[in-house]
Amino acid sequence: MKKIRAKSPAKLNLTLEVTKKLPDGFHELRTVMLKSENLFDELEIILDKKKTGIKITCDNPVVPTDEKNICWKIAEQFFQKTGKHIGLELRIKKNIPLASGMGGGSSDGATVLLTLNSYFKHILSEKELIALAAKAGKDIPFFLSKASAANIAGMGEKIRPLKNFPKLVILIINLTGEISTPWAYSELDQNLLFMNDAKRKNISQEFIKNKSNLRKMSSCLYNDFSVVAKKKYPAIETLEKALLSFGAIGTSLTGKGPTVFGIFQTKKDALRTKKILQKYYQQFFIELA
Repeated sequence: MKKIRAKSPAKLNLTLEVTKKLPDGFHELRTVMLKSENLFDELEIILDKKKTGIKITCDNPVVPTDEKNICWKIAEQFFQKTGKHIGLELRIKKNIPLASGMGGGSSDGATVLLTLNSYFKHILSEKELIALAAKAGKDIPFFLSKASAANIAGMGEKIRPLKNFPKLVILIINLTGEISTPWAYSELDQNLLFMNDAKRKNISQEFIKNKSNLRKMSSCLYNDFSVVAKKKYPAIETLEKALLSFGAIGTSLTGKGPTVFGIFQTKKDALRTKKILQKYYQQFFIELA
């Protein structure tokens, strides 16, 4: 029996452009993703070669612990793909807010996949891992990579690590509520009429070009889902204004929302803003990312 403890980081979409609706109903995108340094789920993974089957427990009762859990799905896919079988017990301590656009479930799934592959002496190549992961979720391939920041394209499988990416001071505000993926994409299909236009400016590339200048980079923060997220949660716009009012030099949304974030010049500024906003928005999760 082998017991492994691991941290699964949250992610932030510094840009997110949905660029194409495919005939099968899925979408292509381009995005700049960043792994959080301060916000992560804590996993305890127990592997027992004398057993088979999957068991998941979580300190948050809302998280499914059966085959609906993304970790369960991805473990089953790994076992089917490799023909290997082992007893897997997973204990999850959730610190990343649920359905927040920060990829908590995807990050946990990636950690489980990497752990299983390591246990079986890297039976699957990096390319095979990404192909397997992409079926379970667009964010998972990024979490499989060692990159702290990357330019992602396609269905999430095209990953270009961004070297020498600056350390950013980011404050997040997670509203109480969630936005379902099917609803968000359906709304986007109806509202983003220019989605497939090849003449669209590549905002993600513009963001990357300006990564050495904090203010210019912050001015390139962008998310296509903002238009539909604000429709469902008008408070998003208010929270963006609140972040800017107390020192953020740029704000945006991560994933499909409803989490808002702001980039600050210093950690001192971010902590001061956190303290102020916690006074006004006690019902929301406010933390450094």
